[in-house]
Amino acid sequence: EYGGAKLKILSHYTSRMEPSLILNEKVLSSSLLVVGAGGIGCELLKNLVLTGFINLHIIDLDTIDVSNLNRQFLFKKKHVGESKAQVARSSALSLNPSANIVAYHDNVLNSSFGLSFISKFSVVMNALDNLTARRHVNRICLSANVPLIESGTSGYLGQVQVFVKGKSDCFECTPVPVPKTHPICTIRSNPSKPIHCIVWAKMLFGRLFGNSDDELDPEKDTEEATNSNEKPEEPVTEPSQDIENLLERDRQVLELEKAKSKARYLFHKFYHYDVLYLSSLTRLFKGRELPKPITLDQILSQKLMESRESDGGIDEYTRVWSIDECASRFLNLIEKLQSRVDDSGPISWDKDDEDAVDFVTAASNLRAHVFHIPLQSHFTVKADCNNQCSCCRVDGHGVSKSLEL
Repeated sequence: EYGGAKLKILSHYTSRMEPSLILNEKVLSSSLLVVGAGGIGCELLKNLVLTGFINLHIIDLDTIDVSNLNRQFLFKKKHVGESKAQVARSSALSLNPSANIVAYHDNVLNSSFGLSFISKFSVVMNALDNLTARRHVNRICLSANVPLIESGTSGYLGQVQVFVKGKSDCFECTPVPVPKTHPICTIRSNPSKPIHCIVWAKMLFGRLFGNSDDELDPEKDTEEATNSNEKPEEPVTEPSQDIENLLERDRQVLELEKAKSKARYLFHKFYHYDVLYLSSLTRLFKGRELPKPITLDQILSQKLMESRESDGGIDEYTRVWSIDECASRFLNLIEKLQSRVDDSGPISWDKDDEDAVDFVTAASNLRAHVFHIPLQSHFTVKADCNNQCSCCRVDGHGVSKSLEL
């Protein structure tokens, strides 16, 4: 019985069945295993039960964190701390109460999920971000001769791969590219690409408005810079006495900006004082143009318009903001986000939080400007900030592949 209607199939009519009827029978009788109940897993489970798959098992070791709520829609705030697999099961059953879903709050690497367990399923669907676990599931599926559907996302891109023993290569046949990381010293001292500035701005967001590890802070001494002898970065060479005198005078300017507002103080520190110091380390920028410090009054009065170009669109998200626009947004967002922190506590990064993405866009473009790096649109920054933008499209394709199998 499915959807309140009984599906009766007589054996002597089987040869003349409509293809859709045959597919319905196979969907109803299939047993699928979903490994992972995160961003991809939630979409996958929803699509499967709404497509008609009713015999499902799901494995996930993790528990729900508040940072999951922005994209893992099967979970709500009341579920924080609970098992992802168990809650995903309950939420999926609300979409199709006739489904038979078994949840395991466990590690797929455990011996209980070995060959005999995997052999029971028609298809296994991976929704993992752990390379070790993905390789393990791939090997078990090969041994059990069970088709494996692999899904993954990266920013606005995604892929779905089907692996069938004897008919295709396997997951480990093609090496998985190692995710790119960026040396922290490059991000802090010597950025040369837009992504360096975006990572710096995202870490700055965590430092100012969230909970950030000190070793990852773009500036270790954001609040104490004018009250200590610490410099923003480890020096390559000692600054000259002239530069020391210049920095001392600029510390006095910092105090004046601080008296006006926190936002003006932070702007001057990040885009003038710190940059002034870095520009004195000439060996750090050998063969490159030295970074150019900027002041808020300079930007707002001159209204530099060099970045008014579009990168392919005309709307607010694909347009590249001007420098004076970035400066204005930076000031306004400092006040707005700080008010949110004062009211509700630290803010977790959320790609769907427009204030957060706007802040990173403005802050990263201001830094890119002083280091002579091309500016980026809101759309591009959001894509580079997060890898969970393509789950619904990827999982829709994944379910279509399960129907083909």
